[in-house]
Amino acid sequence: MNMKLGAVCLMIYVLFAAGIATAQSKVKKPATEPTAFFEDGDLFKSSVPLPDNVLDALRATAEAEEMKDELKDLDREEFARLFKAVVIHLGGPKEIDYVVLGESPMGGADATWFWIVRYDQSHPKVIFFTFANGFEILSTRTNGYPNIHSAAFAGGVKYTNIYHYDGQRYILAHKYQKEIDPYK
Repeated sequence: MNMKLGAVCLMIYVLFAAGIATAQSKVKKPATEPTAFFEDGDLFKSSVPLPDNVLDALRATAEAEEMKDELKDLDREEFARLFKAVVIHLGGPKEIDYVVLGESPMGGADATWFWIVRYDQSHPKVIFFTFANGFEILSTRTNGYPNIHSAAFAGGVKYTNIYHYDGQRYILAHKYQKEIDPYK
């Protein structure tokens, strides 16, 4: 075999080997996580059970304090049944967050109560709360975490809120109200 043919064969082999290595090194993309959460959506039909310390964090919220008379006789199992939850990863694949939907008495009359609880095995923390008909995790970010848009409809008014992450929790950044004519 002459020198040129050998060099061509070697180059083909190197390119072929590089192609195989590249194809094998590509990691399969994770399934797309939900970004929109609605009170009447199917997403919460496959709810995951909440760890006890996440339930403790929810019981320590201002909303639970507001409902303390209705909650006082509930044992842990009864309290757990007031919530439906799905897992998301706001801060990346290694960070677990629960989107939690509350049911009466941990929910409103005109709009549902939603929380996001950052799961930490020793100290889970509620980092977001809204009362809304639904909310959406946006592609824009503040302090490394996605912004959140919530919407609620009550008494002929649409309430829209935008939340930004302040490094510890989500805070209200913008609030809008608009009267809605139900006949248009």
